[in-house]
Amino acid sequence: MDDGEPAPPAAQRQSKKKSMPHIPHELVEVILSHLPVESLLRFSRVCKAWRSTISLHASVKPCLLISPQTLRDGKVHSDTVILYRWEDSRQGAALPVVHATDMSSDVIMHGLAHCDGLILLPSEAAVRVLNPATRRTLTLPWSPGAEPPPPGPNVPLYHQSFGFGHDPRSNAYKVARFFYRSIYAPGSGECLYTTGMEVFTIGTDQHWRETTKDPPYPVFTRHTATFYKGSLLWSIDERVLGHKPPGFLRFSLEDEAFGVMPPPPSCYRRLYYVWCALAELRGELCLAFKGANMKTIELWMCDNTMNPQWNQRYSINAISCSPPYFNPIAVFDDEIVFKDWHFSTRRYNLKTKTYQDEFHMKDLQYHNPITGMLGYQGRRFAYFDVIPYTPSLVPI
Repeated sequence: MDDGEPAPPAAQRQSKKKSMPHIPHELVEVILSHLPVESLLRFSRVCKAWRSTISLHASVKPCLLISPQTLRDGKVHSDTVILYRWEDSRQGAALPVVHATDMSSDVIMHGLAHCDGLILLPSEAAVRVLNPATRRTLTLPWSPGAEPPPPGPNVPLYHQSFGFGHDPRSNAYKVARFFYRSIYAPGSGECLYTTGMEVFTIGTDQHWRETTKDPPYPVFTRHTATFYKGSLLWSIDERVLGHKPPGFLRFSLEDEAFGVMPPPPSCYRRLYYVWCALAELRGELCLAFKGANMKTIELWMCDNTMNPQWNQRYSINAISCSPPYFNPIAVFDDEIVFKDWHFSTRRYNLKTKTYQDEFHMKDLQYHNPITGMLGYQGRRFAYFDVIPYTPSLVPI
């Protein structure tokens, strides 16, 4: 263009630019499937268009994490905890390994807990928090609360229970440990005990710290708490307590104070806390227990732990066992996923009110990262832990 010559109109300049070629959705899905979750999560923050594309075509979606525990020589083998990702669309394929953590110094694992993409791996000997998406693992320091109480008659085999969740006030993640300082059960129905509670704030604390007050009620040991809206909820051990509990032990992560969440008033007399289960389903708290006719499982829902207004949402036929061996763990589309005993899951369709296919977790194909082969030769499965999971980039 010579000096003084007028510039072409904007529309003409735009027409000379090469237009962005259209990429078929199928090809986008293939490209995104080869990217690690961490990259997908980072790319989703670029703009709304990228976030929409990734959420539609990538695998940053809720799924299930499966953690199998195997037996070798008659003992549970917990040298390495391996987390597998299960999605319905991957039926028949080998489950991909999400994370593998060395637990060679541990003996007994507790139930897993999850919050915002972070996973709590508690055991009798050590406590770990990990983010499978970023492959970061934090091992919490040792604490006196991990030491078992002095031996005595009828002392329980386990003495502690854990919980994990998010404190909305400080925007921090906290691990809580309930433990027995002492417990004496002579067998005459009377049980004498003292309890304690410790908290560890991730990113702040260098060691566990005890709460100003001890827990007012005993809870079931080795039963990991349910996290809901800033509080941890445990089932109170009525056998140790010696009488009917007033509800569920609630521990607020904001002020680290204890309280009680009452059960549905109409169910108080027939509710046995050892035979019930709590879970968060689509933003609501679900209480599952066997119905009055013993042939159904009732699912009661509420959205508040301080003053819960319970309503019975579903009554489902009990086809096998009852909670806590048949408990809800997640909702996908119109189906509630139940963990059935130690070895399988079932899906209940809310529209048809029928159970869908059951899959035995021992029949799935597992890639063993230790041997590089499929399966666990020379071992058999003891039980499985199953939790819902959505990847995130939350740091630890």
